[in-house]
Amino acid sequence: MVLVILRRLRDLVLVLFVVGTTLFFLLRSIPGDPAQVLLGTKASPEQLDRLRADLGLTGPKYEQYLNWLGNVVTGDFGTSIHYQQPVLQVIGDHIAPTLTLAVTSTAISFVLTVLIVSWAAVSPHNWVARFVNRATQFGLALPEFWLALLVVYVFALNLGWFPTSGYTPFFADPVAAVPQLVLPVAVLVIGQTAFFTITMEEGVLGELSQPYLRTARAKGVTERRIAIRHVLPNAMLPVLTTVGLNFASLIGGVVVIESIFVIPGLGTTLLGAVYARDFPLIQGVVMFIAFLFVAVNLLVDLTYSLVNPKVRVA
Repeated sequence: MVLVILRRLRDLVLVLFVVGTTLFFLLRSIPGDPAQVLLGTKASPEQLDRLRADLGLTGPKYEQYLNWLGNVVTGDFGTSIHYQQPVLQVIGDHIAPTLTLAVTSTAISFVLTVLIVSWAAVSPHNWVARFVNRATQFGLALPEFWLALLVVYVFALNLGWFPTSGYTPFFADPVAAVPQLVLPVAVLVIGQTAFFTITMEEGVLGELSQPYLRTARAKGVTERRIAIRHVLPNAMLPVLTTVGLNFASLIGGVVVIESIFVIPGLGTTLLGAVYARDFPLIQGVVMFIAFLFVAVNLLVDLTYSLVNPKVRVA
């Protein structure tokens, strides 16, 4: 287990280095001057040159890169051009709404997936199981932006059950926070549950054809016990990978949901940074998302050993 953690830490350093380096040179090859964006078209050349020097945008590219890399190694990701605050502080101020959406929707989707697939595995010919199978395919095909606009129109504008937008920290005011989270979380849950269910159903179908199940049936083990004790735990491994990667991608991929429901999360922060040519903030947010990918993969690897003892032995 220690070797697994050490390998993941090595991978983390390599991933952050490659992502940061690639993004540094890619951003500086895109047309657009951050100083011009900040000061406007009426700024004098002297003002623009002074601001570029303050932002570290003067000199050869390799000098800018070495300065940036040296600062990152010491934990300094620079100052956001738009917010005029340290990049890590900006990320910390905007990560809570995105984490709330990601954690809540992923947890609900995972529980629903296990319940749905367990029902289908125990009673595969039940009409409810067949209906759920069709519904998951339909849910997977629904575009999130269209579904978000639909639920806002129906449940917020017409029925008035929930607010159309806004975000309140849960621990600050749970009564106001929960109604604001229902619609965006529901939109994310529909797509994620469909994706997780299809992934887990494929794993279940693969397990049902394994020879060891014939042995279990020959010994008189009931289908319910076979499904719960053997099939579902083995089919859980690909789902754990899917859940982990999906959770990490949600951190930076809920831009549409956050924009529609006016949630000040990390996705909208990254989008605003792109519009403002805020190079330090873009690099910081993307590297933070890359860090989450590696960290979540490590957690998934550790969870494997808890779900399947064979992985622990390997």
